Amino acid sequence: WGRGEGPGQAADQGQSQDQAQAQDPSQVQPPAQPQGQAPDSSQEPDQTQDQAQASSQPQDQTQSEETESSSAKGLKAAADIAIADGKFTIDAADDAIHSNANVGIMGGQYSLSSGDDGIHADTGLSIAGGTIDIAKSYEGIEGSDIAISGGEIHLAADDDGVNVSGGNDGSGGGGGPGGGDMFSATDGALAISGGYLYVDAGGDGLDSNGSMVMSGGTAVVNGPTDDGNAPLDFNGTFEQSGGFLIAAGSAGMAQAPSDDSSQRAVLMTFPSTLEAGTLVTLTDSSGKAIAAFAPAKTFRSVVISSPDLKAGESYTFSTGGKSSGTEKDGLYDGGTVSGSTKVVTFALGDTVTYVNESGVTAANAGGGFGGGGRGMGGGQGRPGRGTSTNGQGTQASPSSGAQSGASNSASSDTSNAT
Repeated sequence: WGRGEGPGQAADQGQSQDQAQAQDPSQVQPPAQPQGQAPDSSQEPDQTQDQAQASSQPQDQTQSEETESSSAKGLKAAADIAIADGKFTIDAADDAIHSNANVGIMGGQYSLSSGDDGIHADTGLSIAGGTIDIAKSYEGIEGSDIAISGGEIHLAADDDGVNVSGGNDGSGGGGGPGGGDMFSATDGALAISGGYLYVDAGGDGLDSNGSMVMSGGTAVVNGPTDDGNAPLDFNGTFEQSGGFLIAAGSAGMAQAPSDDSSQRAVLMTFPSTLEAGTLVTLTDSSGKAIAAFAPAKTFRSVVISSPDLKAGESYTFSTGGKSSGTEKDGLYDGGTVSGSTKVVTFALGDTVTYVNESGVTAANAGGGFGGGGRGMGGGQGRPGRGTSTNGQGTQASPSSGAQSGASNSASSDTSNAT
């Protein structure tokens, strides 16, 4: 329109032409500028398109950032997590409690379920108190270094119960949820100096790609039923100087504490797999029960380490029967055992004694898959089937030499064997 005219003041003769141009956007011409005035760049036709593109960019960036930061973890931190008290109920598709650095738990009550780790720390993980119940997990507790000095822990894991492995569980491949190299070697350690730990694991019960140390506390392990895993699995050494340990499970890769431990231990391999709930009793020469344990799953081996074990004394393994003691997690305290069947009587060695139904035997220096301290094909610290003549067996020990052990062998209760 011309100078002084508005939208409704256009000449009648130009109206039809304007309507035709409006129907075809490509033919629309910008309005004529008054003489002496420069064109207004704000009226350029590309402005609307540019504004639309600009306004869409922040939204796209926000959506991208939200996608990248999504997480299925329950309680997580990029740095340390330290908890002194509180009550936590967490059901997470990923780790229930996760830190990219360290986790320290000094107290509190925890009911955890996880699609990956119950508690995970990329570096150090320390538990000094609290009541922790991990009802479901792929791996129960995982960190590069794990120290348990107090508290009461119950955990169930599809794979490893307590796992000392290397670093971030979100990198690498293999293994299961979270990836990670199942054969990676680390300098980390599992150290147990107090508290109560109960493990029910489909994979390794206590697993360290480095070493293990136990100086106090109680550890009860229901380990795997397959021979590809073990109740105890360590690549370095397992030095035990105190505390009470009992671990049952498969026999193919079973390990016992190392020979340089100051506390005695015994690893028993049974002639056949025993049913879940079968009572296993270790008694001394007076009939006192050192340990009475009914594993929750089928098993063929059991390792016991107790301050009550004395070198040179006679002990007997029996299976079946019932205990009148107080039961907790399959472990009986006090009372007497009746109706059991004797499997073997043997003399305990100076360090770790390996026993089968025929008597004392030697640790197997040959190899299982992923053997302790020797990588794939190692096997140091694993039991051998051994041989026995007239009830006599020998044990090789670096500190004591060959030892003889008298054996009174009896068949196990066949009603409790498969």
